[in-house]
Amino acid sequence: MSQALSSALAGLQGQMRTMELLGSNIANINTVGYKSSRMTFLEALGQVIDVEYTPFKQGDLEATGFQTDLAVRGESFFVVDTPEDDRYYTRAGAFFFDEEGALVNSSGYTVQGWMSNINGEEEVQTLANLEDIHLDSNLKAEALASQNLWLSGNLSSGLVPTAQIWTAGFPFTEEGGVTPATVATELNSLDETSNIDLLIDGDEIVINGTDHEGAPIETVFTYGAANDGTTLGDLIAVINDPVTGWGLFATATIMDGKIRMEDNVPGDSETSLNMYAKPSNTGAISIPYYEETSEGFTGRVSTSAVIYDTLGESHNLVFEFTKTELPGQWTWSVTPSGDEVIHDDNSTGSIYFNDVGQVTSFVYDNGYSRIEMEPVNGGAEVALQVHVSGSEQFTGITQFNSNSTLAVRKHDGRATGELTGFEIEEDGAIMGSFSNGVSLKLAQVAVGEFTNPSALAKVSGSNFIETIKSGDVHIGKADAFGSTIEQGYLELSNVDIAEQFSQIIEAQRAFQASARVLSTLNQVIQESTKLGL
Repeated sequence: MSQALSSALAGLQGQMRTMELLGSNIANINTVGYKSSRMTFLEALGQVIDVEYTPFKQGDLEATGFQTDLAVRGESFFVVDTPEDDRYYTRAGAFFFDEEGALVNSSGYTVQGWMSNINGEEEVQTLANLEDIHLDSNLKAEALASQNLWLSGNLSSGLVPTAQIWTAGFPFTEEGGVTPATVATELNSLDETSNIDLLIDGDEIVINGTDHEGAPIETVFTYGAANDGTTLGDLIAVINDPVTGWGLFATATIMDGKIRMEDNVPGDSETSLNMYAKPSNTGAISIPYYEETSEGFTGRVSTSAVIYDTLGESHNLVFEFTKTELPGQWTWSVTPSGDEVIHDDNSTGSIYFNDVGQVTSFVYDNGYSRIEMEPVNGGAEVALQVHVSGSEQFTGITQFNSNSTLAVRKHDGRATGELTGFEIEEDGAIMGSFSNGVSLKLAQVAVGEFTNPSALAKVSGSNFIETIKSGDVHIGKADAFGSTIEQGYLELSNVDIAEQFSQIIEAQRAFQASARVLSTLNQVIQESTKLGL
């Protein structure tokens, strides 16, 4: 009889606990990350034992739009640490950054993971090295000095460099305009010289103008056998004098009676030429005017590049490529637009192309392999490697007969950057966005996974702790366990309200049946007592 009473009482108590558990499930129907529990009953040694457990089931995800709201899709759990250093596991990802920059939940428990060194060191991802995740709003991405620069685009093979030419407006002639003068023609034999007032020793012809860079030049031809000479060739020799004339930059000749001066090097030029006879001369000669009959053209193509020094300051460099007269050859130079100093020894060179327009070599004039620049702000010297050949990423520099499109493809330097925002990726990596345009890993959210998550024990809130039956926790990144972390989402409670009400009805019936058994046993005991049994 006593065993029957004990079984009936155990049934009542078990169904009461079932009702309490179901009531708790229903009360938490809107609790983020809540996992509904179930009650089962076992028979052991003639006794009914109730066992509570929490079968794992993924809840629906709801978009919130908050950056720090996180949801796990899969069977992994977030790891949080209490002020008492207790480690809990949870699916409730309603996190936020507190006043100290720590990522915490509503209970103030800190989210665990690994902090990254944004200068390149990888975080150590082990259970023993779990740490609080926090973000410093004043975090800066350190400057990175430029070390490599990639040029790409086309240098037009159709560009042909030309030299600037100045030509007399009319020719010198002799014999009444019938014969063009030559270098051997005496000045006093020219039709342009007066037959009455011939040139005498000491008469002067002033020659002036500018060199190719615009610097003024002025020299004088003095007539006379004891002076500069008496022929047209002697006059040209004074123009070509390398010390007082244009000889270092241009060459004067006579062609069809016209004095013609051409720059020695093709390209843009400031060269100019003018001559006149001094009014104080005894003799008289008519000197032609001079005009630019061919504009100097270099076939020059340029582009600018912004690079950075070790202090994060930007510097603008101008790369200029100039077509030479040789097929497939260009010269190049680089100049800073500010006060920076680039060593002359490695600021110029040549680039060569084959007959299909591909780069064959890019060389420095003095055997260097990089550009070296000294900033004036105290930063360290910048050593810049220039890349012009093609690769899988881009075509490099080519020489085809099409428009020139020289440009800087990329460089690897950067300025100092301020933290402007962050994103949390599917594997839990927290990526910071900085004002200098770079994105760097700041931290890694850790997740835990168990062999038997249904055997985890519930503690306060929507938190769990491991048990013997759940197995030891395995810690890592979400993608290591086939899970993903969804930013801006929360996992809702997985409570099924219809199922809970159905179980309440079942529990109520079981409770009533146990109560009826207990009531019947009570009546049997009373009747037995009356009968003295």
